Amino acid sequence: FYSAFLVADKVTVTSKCNDDPTQHVWESSADASFTVVPDPRGNTLGRGSRVTLHLKEDAHDYLSEDKLKDAAKKYSQFIQFPIYVKVKKEVDVEAEEDDDDDDKEDEDDVETKDDEEKEEEEKESKPTKKTVYEWEQVNTQKAIWLRAKEDITEEEYTEFYKSISKDYLDPLAYTHFNAEGEIEFKSILYLPKKAPFDMMDNYWTKRSEVKLFVRRVLVAEKFEELLPRY
Repeated sequence: FYSAFLVADKVTVTSKCNDDPTQHVWESSADASFTVVPDPRGNTLGRGSRVTLHLKEDAHDYLSEDKLKDAAKKYSQFIQFPIYVKVKKEVDVEAEEDDDDDDKEDEDDVETKDDEEKEEEEKESKPTKKTVYEWEQVNTQKAIWLRAKEDITEEEYTEFYKSISKDYLDPLAYTHFNAEGEIEFKSILYLPKKAPFDMMDNYWTKRSEVKLFVRRVLVAEKFEELLPRY
């Protein structure tokens, strides 16, 4: 939670317990102090919590839809609870039809319109663009490495590989195993069918594609000592 102060000057948490009729606001500026007061707006949540980040000036890029979606997918794409990002979309809206309260004379006039007027009417009735905002879930992928091998199909292994590697080919091979001892972990390692076309370019600056997740959250992706480049 306190990583929020890396990008925010102040963090506000509005919370409403189901058993408490009063909604509270917790607020801190990362100065070793905080305040908790009843929310003067009253019960606006009904139940649950809302976290508001007051971003620093150099962190305004996190207001971008793409930045938020990329961050959520990179670090939390395997979280069990859904993560939504509010996105802006343009949809087609049919033009409003005129009121059908004209008299018979007007109907006769409509029947006698020439081709040019009909074309103009068709142009006017074309759908128009409207901007809408929708909640889009960004963490739809499942952590299949946590499941038993006998419960996973070949199609699921292949689909998972393509989703994390963005490769259009099936993997050449893979291994799914559990390690037990002082350190315990579950893992899936894939071998691609083809080597990347730029594999030898900037060889010493490239990082490995092995990622470590703890409780489905990405915590590390640099393993120079664990996995040699060769």
